[in-house]
Amino acid sequence: MWGDALRENGQCWKRFCAPFRSVKDGSMMLVTTRCPEVTEGVRTMDPVILEGLKDDVFWNFFKLCVFGSESSSNHPELEHIGIKKLPKLRGSPLAAETMGRMLSMDLQASHWNFILQSELWELRQGETEILRALRLSYMYLPFYLKQCFAFCAVYPKDYKFQKERLAEIWVAEGFVEPQGGVPIKVIGHRYFEDLVARSFFQKVGGGYVIHDLLHDMAQKVSEHDCFILRNKSDFDKVPQNVRHLYVLPSHDFDDSNLLRLCKYTKLRTLICKINLGKRTCFVMDHWCTKLTRTRVMSCAFTNEVPDSIGNWKHLRYLEISRTCTLKRIPSTFCWLYNMQILYAKKCNLQSLPADFGKLIGLQKFEPQVSVPRQLWWSLTPKMVSATKLAKFRITHF
Repeated sequence: MWGDALRENGQCWKRFCAPFRSVKDGSMMLVTTRCPEVTEGVRTMDPVILEGLKDDVFWNFFKLCVFGSESSSNHPELEHIGIKKLPKLRGSPLAAETMGRMLSMDLQASHWNFILQSELWELRQGETEILRALRLSYMYLPFYLKQCFAFCAVYPKDYKFQKERLAEIWVAEGFVEPQGGVPIKVIGHRYFEDLVARSFFQKVGGGYVIHDLLHDMAQKVSEHDCFILRNKSDFDKVPQNVRHLYVLPSHDFDDSNLLRLCKYTKLRTLICKINLGKRTCFVMDHWCTKLTRTRVMSCAFTNEVPDSIGNWKHLRYLEISRTCTLKRIPSTFCWLYNMQILYAKKCNLQSLPADFGKLIGLQKFEPQVSVPRQLWWSLTPKMVSATKLAKFRITHF
């Protein structure tokens, strides 16, 4: 059952149950769902939470799917490959059956390595029933949640999401729809909580993660929009109309590689985890000149923000995530009238441009925890005198 089964204040469910009111004693109805609100709305006993199969049971079931029996003694090399790679399936019987069918077609080590090292979303859709099954969950999402979840495919597997940050990025991307006088950030939080309630996110420690198989499905539905650059060979695989890019740290990358991104002029999101040292500003200067549709930029390091950042008229979210020696922001930054969020907590900012108060859309600015007195005094008068900055707030002062 999906969440819409409880529409009309539960009347839909009551009409469905009406024909079953006169049944034989002992009759039972088994309901499966991914939605906790359905569980609470229809259950008459404690729910059974289904987890993945235990490792030993899962391995025996997998061998049965591949070899037709629980014995793999005739294929010790394949057994070694399978045991090493199967944890990515997280105990899912459907994944074991799907993978087992593909692997059983060719009992050669080369074929097994190819299948098990591939992402599920890269395999032919006709061969991956697991993705088709998971896509049902996605298809039942309202459109506004579909685009929010699909966007998450730009992050690598096992990435730990924070509700506050991700909701801010969804707002910056334009995914969050205004609802009357409700603050748009609150609506973004609701979107996130809706996806948690539908099991698209799982709470782990102090954050949230997306199950590997759901991440594969997200990459499938957003394969033309989102891409992750892991190594140099990936530059030849980037979709021409890509909108969201994540650049993982790699020793393969240099500024010449990153300058190749300038041709993807439809980019709206660029998350770069590479520290190029003094060359970072040089690369950013080219990005600011060519990638003029950018809305969200997150970089690991920069010792300088180029004057050309004023070209990013659509930029709404800027984050500099690691410790760096950035001391000043250029005056052209004040041209970014759409700017909403600025994180520079680990930078050594010592001054702000004189027109900083003209950033009328700025809602959050987080500089370093220990702020120089001259930066405080350069900012405070603007906050007092500019009534348009009523929503502006500084944290960590």
